[in-house]
Amino acid sequence: MTKFSDEFIKQVKSYWEDNKGKFKHTEESGVHKKMNVDKKFGLQDLAEHFKITESQARRIIYVKKQ
Repeated sequence: MTKFSDEFIKQVKSYWEDNKGKFKHTEESGVHKKMNVDKKFGLQDLAEHFKITESQARRIIYVKKQ
């Protein structure tokens, strides 16, 4: 398991709290019926921003509560 510094954990948590659930963009999706879907900021976006895996991001946010 990767060990993260306390400073990095605080940085990830504050970024998550600032952006959690915010509107990101609108996307057209659907195969037979075209629909517009509003995408929100989620855990995958957090992981991409910090270049860590989704599991590591989840562990930092939910398991490492201080």
